[in-house]
Amino acid sequence: MRHPFEPARLLLGLLMLGAAVVALVQAHGGWDVPAWAPAAMVPAGVLLVGVLGGVARLVRRAVRARRGSGDQD
Repeated sequence: MRHPFEPARLLLGLLMLGAAVVALVQAHGGWDVPAWAPAAMVPAGVLLVGVLGGVARLVRRAVRARRGSGDQD
């Protein structure tokens, strides 16, 4: 059974992996990142993912409505 593609979940996973990589590199002293940067990345990423999820839902709803209206003609 196939599951629907959810771009918001993909983006959230990539953003969280990116934040983890930044934290690991900073912990090993390889990169000097201000303390506020990772703290700002996570909420900004979550907001972006929320917008993307809403857009994906609207697109799915429009596609579903178009398929439904085409079947009735």
